[in-house]
Amino acid sequence: MIPLVVRPEPQNHSLCEALRRAGHQPVATPLLTFESGAELSRVPALLSELGSKDYVIAVSVQAVNFADNALKSQSSGWPDVTYVAVGDATGRAFAAAGITNALVPDDPRSEGMISLPELQHPDGCRVLILRGDGGRHMMAPALAARGAQVSYCEVYRRCYRQDTDGTLVQRWQQQGVDSIIITSGGLLQHLFMLAEHTAKNWLLSRILIVPSIRVVEQAKQLGFTHIINAKGASNTALIGALG
Repeated sequence: MIPLVVRPEPQNHSLCEALRRAGHQPVATPLLTFESGAELSRVPALLSELGSKDYVIAVSVQAVNFADNALKSQSSGWPDVTYVAVGDATGRAFAAAGITNALVPDDPRSEGMISLPELQHPDGCRVLILRGDGGRHMMAPALAARGAQVSYCEVYRRCYRQDTDGTLVQRWQQQGVDSIIITSGGLLQHLFMLAEHTAKNWLLSRILIVPSIRVVEQAKQLGFTHIINAKGASNTALIGALG
């Protein structure tokens, strides 16, 4: 198959290499890059205020990497608190930063994180959520309702690639793209925006591989009909779903 791969680097390159080994002909077009967030410089100070009973939650690999770089730039380190990672990849990012005991839920979504036994009774504890711009907001209300003092820190922001003259979408059509691998709801929404005025019907007729039921529902609302839930965003899960 000829799948379009739009996830950011370096994951894009890794996935495309694995797809080629599996006999596919991927079209690599990263649509997303990351830059420092508005509150990144505050990370060392915010972390220094936490105590041993407090929590740090990272919602993505980028959240960990940007925060770690901010700490290193000020010769600071990660404090002795409880760390929570949204999924395995974020857990590995924590491990690379020297935190080997981060909690990782089986369900790599906000719902999975707030279902962790360790987060059921955070009464009086502080919870710092490291995230990008925007995103979902269900964790903070849920944890606050359990008595936690929750705050967000925007450590990175998303920068989506534009296609003002439509040549990007035309190139995908010319290359014979028959399927699309999407790893987040934000990427799906942006991809739809790029094509909705010039190639909407073409886009909606592609086979769509998504990482979760939440993105399945989002894709249905946009009009996609050939949707496969990979039930994860790892290379193995995505390639297995593509077949």
